[in-house]
Amino acid sequence: MRIPRSRLAYALAIILCLMPIHAGAARRLPRGDERFWLGMNRAQLDSAITAHGDTVISNGTAFVVCAVDEPRVQYVQYSFFRTPHDVDFLWRVTVGYRLDASSADFAAARDRLVRILGDPQVEALPTDAPSTFNTRREDSAQSATWSDDEIVVHLGARWTSSPDPGADRMLVTWVDRRLERLMDARRKKESAPKK
Repeated sequence: MRIPRSRLAYALAIILCLMPIHAGAARRLPRGDERFWLGMNRAQLDSAITAHGDTVISNGTAFVVCAVDEPRVQYVQYSFFRTPHDVDFLWRVTVGYRLDASSADFAAARDRLVRILGDPQVEALPTDAPSTFNTRREDSAQSATWSDDEIVVHLGARWTSSPDPGADRMLVTWVDRRLERLMDARRKKESAPKK
């Protein structure tokens, strides 16, 4: 059986993207925590979910959403990239905190991430100054970001005077940059007009 060149090239690109690069002395961030690591396959994640006793809320072809034993966390969503050979790799993890999360919850989540990842490269502090264009209290936001060549971890929170369940939420997002690029390339290919 002969494999088409385009499929072979695509498979090779995936394999190369999943291999760690050891060149250079730059510090590499951990690829996850005690519950997951970016790049694990779906069977490995299923085993980890079972081992931690997490409850699966929703199970789709490209994601799994779980409830975990942390009281401030509302859900954890695991998102997958599917290869042409039907193997799913974890490319993004989103931890959604409850709507009533506070700046104390932000500080606790930040401290936990600092223990895992070290100090963030970028931080934004809350802005509580009144707006000159608006009489209501300004939105307050905080964020911290960690990154290297392979992953990005972002902690962000937004609070408003009248919370919006669809928009105001504290999130921690872990992203595998290489798999994200493959996801973007696939989306562009699928959305390109057919010739």
